[in-house]
Amino acid sequence: MRQWQPWALWSLAILLFQSFVLSQVHLYGYLNPYLYVLIILLAPATWSRMALLWTGAILGAWMDFQMHSGGMHMMASSLLGYFRPALLASVLPRAAEEDLGFTLSDMGAGKWITYTGLSVAAHHAYLFAVDAHGLYAFWGYVWRTILSTATTTLLLYLAASFIKPSGKR
Repeated sequence: MRQWQPWALWSLAILLFQSFVLSQVHLYGYLNPYLYVLIILLAPATWSRMALLWTGAILGAWMDFQMHSGGMHMMASSLLGYFRPALLASVLPRAAEEDLGFTLSDMGAGKWITYTGLSVAAHHAYLFAVDAHGLYAFWGYVWRTILSTATTTLLLYLAASFIKPSGKR
């Protein structure tokens, strides 16, 4: 998104939906939809890496408070905030310089799924590795990461379809 005001409104709605609805969904420990990562992914492209780190840390701390997870979400969200500029630049190279919009309607479905899929995979891989306290059950970890990444990416796609395209300033 280009401006922070629509981003802030969407962020509040996403955070409330995550906290009160999606945090209650856990299917056999393998399907964990985390829509709150969309808040970091849609933060304005002109934000610095430090602003994204702080945003990730605050969001993760909120999720840890909600889910009693002891800092795991804070670490994974901060990691996503750190890597977000590189992930966005790999899919949409000049987003920050040209102040491009990068919602689903701005990027197109292919680039959007690539951007969100890679981002969610990085977030979930780290989150579930820390949650498992190691990789001794490697295939269970891989399966959980793949299923949750696919579910969250689909959920992000559905949520992003409600966001209007970025207009010119």
